[in-house]
This record gives sequence, structure tokens and C-alpha cells, in this order.
Amino acid sequence: MREPPAGLVRWARLGGPAIVLDAVRSRARRGYATERGTLRLTLTTEQRREVARLLGTSWGAGNGAVTLQLLAAALAEDGFTVRQFVEALDGRPLCDERAARRALADAAGLERAQVVELVVNLGVSPDVAESWVADAGLPRAGEGLLALAREVAGVWARLPGRNRPPVRLASFASTCTRDAHALDHDQPLGRATARLVAAHAGLPRPGSGGREWRSAWAAAGVLCDEVSSRVLVLNLPLRGDAAAARLCTAVPGEPTWLTLRSLAGGWSVDPGTAVHICENVTVAEAAADLLGPRCPPLVCTDGVPSFAALDLVAGLDATGARITVRADVDAGGFVVVDQIRRVAPSSTTWRFDVATYTLHCSLAEAPVNDLEDAEQLRNLFWQHQVPLHEESVLDELLVDLGAVRDEADDPRATRSL
Repeated sequence: MREPPAGLVRWARLGGPAIVLDAVRSRARRGYATERGTLRLTLTTEQRREVARLLGTSWGAGNGAVTLQLLAAALAEDGFTVRQFVEALDGRPLCDERAARRALADAAGLERAQVVELVVNLGVSPDVAESWVADAGLPRAGEGLLALAREVAGVWARLPGRNRPPVRLASFASTCTRDAHALDHDQPLGRATARLVAAHAGLPRPGSGGREWRSAWAAAGVLCDEVSSRVLVLNLPLRGDAAAARLCTAVPGEPTWLTLRSLAGGWSVDPGTAVHICENVTVAEAAADLLGPRCPPLVCTDGVPSFAALDLVAGLDATGARITVRADVDAGGFVVVDQIRRVAPSSTTWRFDVATYTLHCSLAEAPVNDLEDAEQLRNLFWQHQVPLHEESVLDELLVDLGAVRDEADDPRATRSL
């Protein structure tokens, strides 16, 4: 690329010429001609004088627009077209961004068609292949979709299916990819494969490692880990053939860990069974110490609910349990309560309210408004950012649990929560 003369370079750096040349760059990016046409510009008197150093004093004396033909004629004296001059100044070619976008779109469309064909060749219907390719969780065409689809195809070819003995997910992943965690729910390959399996089998789209996730893999003959996810319970009266039902009744009054594996199978509770849910194991331990077998059913998430906890709570809600939930009043606690209430829509809160928060944190109570109490509590916490941990209200929680048991023993007893 030939260097322009020093005089032209100095001219190009002046304010007026810089505006003119920027307009040329803009035209080039939009795919318009750079040698013919008119530049619609607003120039000051001084900027017009600067441009006129190249275009001529007669142009500078008038009010005419900058025409590319006039600029091209002036630059031709030094052997440059307008495009060549700007490219020489910039040290790189002018890019037609519109054409580049068209080229990218064409390439993306071609890649998308290749992916759909690849998936259909796996035995998936065209409609399912199209919907899978459009999944928001996948990379877009042109941004890694084809590479991921090829990996998915490699995994798909080795799926055992329902007619062969099932395999464990981690073992299967290790066999396919030499990485036992490559098909985990937080890995792109794991999510993409599980969602294709689910779509092919007509199952709900798995969003994470919950029920839909396990169901999708089970449809392909792959079993997910069911023992590392667990939830703590106390005096939970499960009935049925699931191992969890036997574990819950084995030692009354003793906190018991349940796993996803133990919850597999049929189980239920009597409709109307009151179940309290807390976040911290301290509450469960204190309730076991004080009330033992007399403590009403209690579930402890031990922090953010695990898949076992969410499965358990969803099942309790489905069988008609009366669920009340609480957690620490802090950022994590709101996540706990939100996740529980998402899987148990009929649940209510337990001392997770503005009155409890303001009393224990010595704050002025928030004015009543149209928001639900839970939303008022959330707003109040973020306003003050003072946490209230369950341990700080432990005495009240234990009184509540004792009152529930007293009411169960004597229906005439007054219950105050």
C-alpha cells in the first residue's frame, strides 16, 4: 500500500478534512460508492477553508456540498482514488459492513442447514431438529453451533437406549469424551445432548439437573447420580414403597438425610399435613433436641435447595401438604424461598416477613403498600442491607413448632404463627 505525500497527510488531519474523510468511511461501511456522490455535511467557515486547501478556493468561496467527484479529481493529481487515499491513511482496507453482514448471514444459514441435516441423519424428525437448533441455550449458527452439534452426534451414536442395560452418566461421559463431567448439566455438551434427547422423546426441555434432566437421560438409557444430592428432614411422615418412607420412620425425632435415590418410587403424605421448611441445619438440630418425636414435619434445605430438596417439596405440594417456608433474610435466603415457592406454588412463608425483620433489626417498619409482604421484605432488606439469620429468631421458631404440635395434640389449642 503506497504511502500518501506528507502534505496530504497533514491536510487529512485538519478538522474539516477529517469530517469529510469520516463521511467517506461511513459510506464505504454501508456499501455505497466512494468515488461518486455527495457528502451531506455541516462545516464551519474555518472547516470549509481547510477543505478548500485541496478542493480549490472557488469551492471554498461558495456554499456547495462536498462532491466525491471533486474530491476524487483533486486526489488523482497525486495518483490516488478516494478509497485508496483513505485506506492508505488508515493502513487497512475500507470494509463494506453491509456486505460482510450478508456474507456472515449466508454462512450462518448454510451452517444451520448443515446442523439440521446432521441431526436428521441421527434419526431425529426434521421438526424436532429445527426446534433443537433454535434452542436459546445453543450457540448461534456461525458461532460454534456446528462444532457442538458434531460432538452431540458423537455422544448420540453411543447412547445405549432402552433396549440395553443402562449406564451411569459419569461413566458414559468418560467413555464418550474421556471426561467424566463433560455431560454434566452445567456443561454445553451435556445440556445440548439432554435437550435433543428430550425433544426426540417428547419430554419437557430440561433446564438444569432436576427431574426433567433425569427423565431425558433415562429415556436414552443413561442414569444420573442420585446420591450426592440430599435434603435433611425431621419427622416427615412419608408413606409408600420408596426407601425414603422407611428412612423417615426408622428413628423418630432424629434428623435424617434423604437422597434423590431414596426418593425414587412411590411416596406421599396425608393431604393437609403441615410441613415447615427452613434453610439452616441449626434449626433442625435444635428442634430435634427440644421436641424430638413431638416436632412437626420439618424440611431443611441446608442452603440453596438441592435437586433432592426441590423434588421432595414439589412432591409434598402435589400430595396436598400445607407448606410454610422461611430462610435467612439475606440475598441467599431470598433465593431459597423463591426456589421453594416456585416448585410449591401453594406454599406460604413462616416468619419471613416485614414485622419479624424490623423487630429484630430495630428498624422502622415499612409503610403498608400494595406489594405482597415478601416483596416488601425484599425491598426493605436491599434498602438497609442488614441480614437477619435464622439463628437470631431460633427461639420464636421453636415456639412455633411446639405450638403446631400442641394444636395437633389438642385441637382446642390456640395456634399463633
